[in-house]
Amino acid sequence: MESNVKSPALVMRVLKYAFVMSAFMFIYIAIEIPVQPNRPVSMQLQMAIAFVGFMSIVAGFFLPRILFQAAECAPQNNSAEAELGRWMTKGIISLAFFNACNLFGLVLHFLHGSVRLVELLFGAGIAAELFWSPGAPPNVERGEFQQN
Repeated sequence: MESNVKSPALVMRVLKYAFVMSAFMFIYIAIEIPVQPNRPVSMQLQMAIAFVGFMSIVAGFFLPRILFQAAECAPQNNSAEAELGRWMTKGIISLAFFNACNLFGLVLHFLHGSVRLVELLFGAGIAAELFWSPGAPPNVERGEFQQN
């Protein structure tokens, strides 16, 4: 049984791979549900959807750090639990942005978009989820968490 010191990292690891599995579920849905044989959307709309999808990956890597930079400097709430909560929130926000790229790929699939763009969005979203690392939970090295 793991102690509470390791459990935040374990929770984040489980969340990371759960998001990867959800991306594969989106791919399965895209394969199993055929697209209606209507006219494909314009290339401008496809590129706009792909651009927003790729920007969500960029946002997943940088936006949580930027958003919480001011909160980490605030002296009023720097307890160990608050720091851990911010760390978990940043991780979940990053994973949500990466998953958004997969969802944009699914939307583009149902809009009868380019197969290459759909595959690129799915691949980029999964790769971002796999290569992303939340880092170590805060205060683990100082041993500020209770152990059971």
